[in-house]
Amino acid sequence: MKHAVASLRFSLSEDAPYYQQLIEQIQHGIASGQLSVNDKLPSSRTLALSLGVSRSTTSRAYEQLIAEGILVSEQKRGVFVAATTISSIAEQSVRATSPIEVEKMANEEKTVEQAWLAFDSGADVSVFPCKEWAASMRRSWLKPDWRVLNGDYESGLPALKEAIRDYLYQVRGLLCDGEQVFLTAGNRDALLQLQHVFVSVAKKAKWWVEDPTYLPIIETLSQQGNVGLLPMDDDGACLQTADNSSFSPDNIAVLTPGRQYPLGITMSSPRRQEWIQRLQDPSSSWWLVEDDYDNEFVYQGRSNVPLMQTASLHEVAKDRLFFIGSFSKVLFRGLRLGFIIAPLKHAKQLARSQKLLGSSVSLPIQPAVADFMIQGNFGRHMNRMRRYYRLKRDALLALLEACLVPWFVWQRPSGGMHVLIELAPCWFDELRGPVETMEADKSKGLKPPLWDEVIAARMKEQGLLLSTLSSHFVKKPSRQGFILGFSSTPEDVMRVLVQALAEVCRELCPRDRHIRV
Repeated sequence: MKHAVASLRFSLSEDAPYYQQLIEQIQHGIASGQLSVNDKLPSSRTLALSLGVSRSTTSRAYEQLIAEGILVSEQKRGVFVAATTISSIAEQSVRATSPIEVEKMANEEKTVEQAWLAFDSGADVSVFPCKEWAASMRRSWLKPDWRVLNGDYESGLPALKEAIRDYLYQVRGLLCDGEQVFLTAGNRDALLQLQHVFVSVAKKAKWWVEDPTYLPIIETLSQQGNVGLLPMDDDGACLQTADNSSFSPDNIAVLTPGRQYPLGITMSSPRRQEWIQRLQDPSSSWWLVEDDYDNEFVYQGRSNVPLMQTASLHEVAKDRLFFIGSFSKVLFRGLRLGFIIAPLKHAKQLARSQKLLGSSVSLPIQPAVADFMIQGNFGRHMNRMRRYYRLKRDALLALLEACLVPWFVWQRPSGGMHVLIELAPCWFDELRGPVETMEADKSKGLKPPLWDEVIAARMKEQGLLLSTLSSHFVKKPSRQGFILGFSSTPEDVMRVLVQALAEVCRELCPRDRHIRV
């Protein structure tokens, strides 16, 4: 029997998820008359083979069309075009003849194309205390400071700077003065400002970052020259040897000692001491920028004291370390508010740089943030979110244990907003699926695809996005896996993503172990 769908010409592009394109083309085939009531469609496996996509892609398309009543599945017979489909789709086509309706449908289609499912390690705004935030907005603007209206506070609102100082002491154990606090529009803005400062403080400086890293940091720093790479080991960022030929007269390292992204490593005490000793050496050419990434959320124990606090006990080191942080990660992305803590010795230089560059951070929002912190709402929100995110972390770990044990290894993170899963040895010891193609590419001198890239590509066919560990390496990736943000990912979305990942892994690298999906 010849399947009716054979008369359709499928054309899959990278503009939208494959399953969504397949759904739309089957609907178009029905509306145009190429498919009729009771026409039989090929099995999901047969259609996947003919299109060169994974079976999970075609299965998902069929399942959605069946759920919408466009197709019907009959046991032991197959999938057919439903009897009520033609008229309903035709009516939709007729209603779309007006220009206004056509534009509306185009906008809806664009929205659907962009509706990718993904893990998200941002702040979960669904539980943001909007009532308390609105009260802070109202209080702070009943009698606004005229200097705020005039934009006079170039380094930030004094009340907010004092609130940040108190917060850092209470939560992070960092002692500083309000005059050391400078408001920014986030971490990238902070790095741009520090680059300007170091033009005067260390004119021939070379910047160094951890590898792997958050790639926008590289993009920001590389605008002013070559960026060096600091390899990572289990103790944190490795201190380069003094005879390294790639050193400059001055070297500035951007480190995340509290919780490194994406590996989640906390810098060990011996490694911390190595960096402090390097800064303390009078002949040292090193400076540090401590990025306090992901340290607000610790679920077991206490977070380490910032390197800046340790450096404050050393006469030379205390003048060679800057500290940066962000509120956008803990409150909401659109806030675009962060800060720099500068050594007292260089605070005036940073103030001059901010004045020359002009402030890019919104001043009108700062009174509301200051009130939110002074009233205690910020601290209460952080305490609630620690408990909330810990439960979401545990839910994700339970899903991973149930579905992905044969293919991945991971550790239970004691803090942060993501879980890192790495490829298990089976991917390298018992390769199956596209391994023959990979070996053929090697023999031709071509760069073989990485397994996490292959898996991510299969997931993307279904409209599911994964952040690969290998893509965060600047040099050749030494590890492969995925970064699974849980903080802003609903649990039902976690389940869809993990189960789909298990299915893709089962296709690429079958295992004998029974999977409890």
